[in-house]
Amino acid sequence: MSTNLERFKAIVERGFSHGDLTVADEVCAETLIEHEYLSRTDIPGPQILKAQIEDARRSIRDLKLTIEAIVETRDTVWARSKATGVDPRSGKPVSIDVMDICRFADGRLVEHWGVPDRFALLHQIGALPPPPQDRP
Repeated sequence: MSTNLERFKAIVERGFSHGDLTVADEVCAETLIEHEYLSRTDIPGPQILKAQIEDARRSIRDLKLTIEAIVETRDTVWARSKATGVDPRSGKPVSIDVMDICRFADGRLVEHWGVPDRFALLHQIGALPPPPQDRP
């Protein structure tokens, strides 16, 4: 992997879509500043990414994360992806958007902001009431 785009794509494809945790050791700095809500921050960088991959794959069975738009500016990769799979509790198919911003330094992931659309997930599995219908 020679570019930040390739590093990010490896995280998505190898890590999240296929469960390959070794990608975290290859791309993460030992210190990773993590901004995603509910993510662990008290462990080394590669362990943070491994925990995120494991949590995502546990939350959505047969998880497939597909990059739909991606931009690189200097040291940062911005991406919008689609996560699809099956909710393991309800058995319902799910599809949510995920936004990621990853900053790299010296070929390593050093900072991450992630925003999975958890409200969409909760609606799709029936944990939240359906969105209000348009009124006449």
